[in-house]
Amino acid sequence: MTIYRKPGSIEDALRQAVQELSPQEIKKATGLGDSKFRKTSNPLYDTDLELADAAALDAALVARGKSPVFIEVMQEITAAKLAELQGDQRPETDFARQLVRLDIESGTLAKEIDTALADDHVDQQERRRIARAAQNVMDHAREIRDAAEPPHLSGNVTQLRAEASA
Repeated sequence: MTIYRKPGSIEDALRQAVQELSPQEIKKATGLGDSKFRKTSNPLYDTDLELADAAALDAALVARGKSPVFIEVMQEITAAKLAELQGDQRPETDFARQLVRLDIESGTLAKEIDTALADDHVDQQERRRIARAAQNVMDHAREIRDAAEPPHLSGNVTQLRAEASA
């Protein structure tokens, strides 16, 4: 069963962290097993993530050379709450956030390809993971395109084109 995690949510950030880190790295950083965090990342369970554990997982990601995921989520949540307190209306589409998400998905795709090619053989399971990661990249790119220029009801879609400067 596929579990939907809202993009940009704490649960989604936790899912990303658990995917990026090995069980040993998670245990070393938090003192807890990865299964605890897999369960916590499931929005269907009523479990909470401790702030200290989120910070420890971000630190482990940085130590591994990856981008911290919880800092970004907290910045977004803080900005949204600040705008709410000030009475500002946030735009319906936040392109910067969507582009960051696309960048993360592209990095995941690159990692899957690198992992698959490490042994000079791509098996069926690796092909599926690559296809899934590539589909995620394409889906996010389509979301950005459609948010920038929604498809017309007639079915004609105006393409976004980069103008070449001479």
